[in-house]
Amino acid sequence: MRRQPGRARTRIALAALAAAGLLAAGCGASSDGAAGDADNAGNPKPLPAQSADGNDSARNGDGAEQDAPAKDGAEPEKTAGEAADGKTDEDAAVEPPKAEPKTEPKAAAGDSAAAPWCRTGDLAASVRPLNSAAGNRYAALVLTNDSDATCRTRGWTGLQLVRADGTKVPTTVVRDSSRTPSMQTLAPGASAWSRLHWTVVASGSDNTTGACRPKPAELQVIPPDTYHHTDTAWPLGEVCDAGRIESLPLAKGAGPAR
Repeated sequence: MRRQPGRARTRIALAALAAAGLLAAGCGASSDGAAGDADNAGNPKPLPAQSADGNDSARNGDGAEQDAPAKDGAEPEKTAGEAADGKTDEDAAVEPPKAEPKTEPKAAAGDSAAAPWCRTGDLAASVRPLNSAAGNRYAALVLTNDSDATCRTRGWTGLQLVRADGTKVPTTVVRDSSRTPSMQTLAPGASAWSRLHWTVVASGSDNTTGACRPKPAELQVIPPDTYHHTDTAWPLGEVCDAGRIESLPLAKGAGPAR
């Protein structure tokens, strides 16, 4: 049979069109891939920035560390000065501190704290002169336990000068704190002493002619921690400067001889 020339040409044309379509599809895919890696000018696009730990901005958004979202139901963080119930320190009631109970230290066997305090009637007072200096006078005031039991005392004595007729002479006692007071435990017959210092030079309101002050005859001595006095003779003359007498706290013994 003889083939017709028109049909053969038609088949050739269809095959050519199919081959052209396949070729066009392959070129389009290659062109799209290249276009994805290049900009409009044909230059390759830069890769996304990468942090030091290997995370890039494409995965983390902007590359910065994001704060973790708060969990549902979690309590909000309390600010300074806010109490647990939401009130501020000014609104919250403040409980006053409780006072510690005071306890007296226990006295060891033979400790001076075991002896009672010396009462005025337990002590006998005496005064004797010590070495003097220009315008200054010194004396030893001695307290002796005149009772039958041990007692204790500590600190400074009170003093009052008195004339022979019982009239009080102005007296100002100044505590000399150059020596630290210490406990004096006095067995029967034991003594403690204090140094007294005064001046015989008139000053201030003292008389400028004759004796600066009336001459005392006695010294009233009030032992530490007592309210009553014991008396002793005062043979040491007038006390100037408004009757000012400086005294040290009691120390062990009867003091120096002079």
